[in-house]
Amino acid sequence: MGELRIAMQVHIERSLFGLTSEGSPVPWTDLPMGPTGAAHVVDGTALFISCAQEHVATLTLQVSRMKTVSLGDGYVLVGSWAFQSHLGQLVLDTVNAGGCMDFRLEPGQLYTMHVWRRGGESAEERFYGELRGVTPKTGLEDYLVEFVPAGVGADAAGVRVSAPS
Repeated sequence: MGELRIAMQVHIERSLFGLTSEGSPVPWTDLPMGPTGAAHVVDGTALFISCAQEHVATLTLQVSRMKTVSLGDGYVLVGSWAFQSHLGQLVLDTVNAGGCMDFRLEPGQLYTMHVWRRGGESAEERFYGELRGVTPKTGLEDYLVEFVPAGVGADAAGVRVSAPS
């Protein structure tokens, strides 16, 4: 599978949203619900805990041949985890909705999932400050989730430096 990238808006409710690979035995609601600003990943399921309550964030998903080193522009690496693709189809999970996305991983492939966030460190302050009373709340956080096939891009010479478009 070559490189693939999609961006979408996700309606975050109660500070939570998840990504699940169809076939994963772990429900996203079984993962730890804290602390804020964290991500928890088990098998083929990921739970993201925002620093703000209900708002709309940009979520970019991409498959890369090698890990991106630095996104710049305020993005901070939250962490990296093993992620099993199971059946390959990803499902976006939110408190009141969810469903399949137009984004597939190679079925049965183990990936390293890298998660970056922009705006998270000040999202709560802006949520209760300048955006108090504003609906819908947008622009608080952006997420980029990068999937790199396990065992690929391990040497520093192959590391890519880029920013989201």
